Amino acid sequence: MAQIKKMEIRDAIVESAFTLFKHKGYTATTMSSIAREAGVTVSNLYVYFDSKFLILYAIYTPWFQDQVVRLKDSVSRLRQPRARLKRILIGVWSELPMADQAFANCMIEALASAPRQQSKPNDLLKWAEAQISEMMLETLPQERHHLLDDGLLAHILWMAFDGFVINQRVGDCRDMEKIADLFTDMLLPD
Repeated sequence: MAQIKKMEIRDAIVESAFTLFKHKGYTATTMSSIAREAGVTVSNLYVYFDSKFLILYAIYTPWFQDQVVRLKDSVSRLRQPRARLKRILIGVWSELPMADQAFANCMIEALASAPRQQSKPNDLLKWAEAQISEMMLETLPQERHHLLDDGLLAHILWMAFDGFVINQRVGDCRDMEKIADLFTDMLLPD
């Protein structure tokens, strides 16, 4: 007989996992520790999620989407292209990597330790690239829009995000203002 899933148990699992991932990281968090923190058995945990990887995606996807939507909102309030572009870069390369005790690092850990054939349960990267392309399209002057045609600029910005996430985790934090100014100058030459 199939077990009936209860939303409050799923919520307890997700909340417990989020807390553990934030404080211990992805690798050090075990299914046993998630189950213990949520007040369920490990076997019951597997009724709701097939793996720790899927638990992380269930948490990370809405968290990340919320972070990006808030960044888009803050960018939309700015009028000057240079200020908008710099806001995008600092948001993606500094603020998101630091948010919630560097929670984004958990995704880097999960992807780095996943089996080669492990597929991602959703297309979060494509969604993120579309969001940043939209922000850039609204920021760059018409004559620079060709830089966004193939999606590679957005892909590069998110791949750099991964590197900044890792550097944030190990304490290698460069002067983000200078980095954002440099990149802004390259994309918006006078």
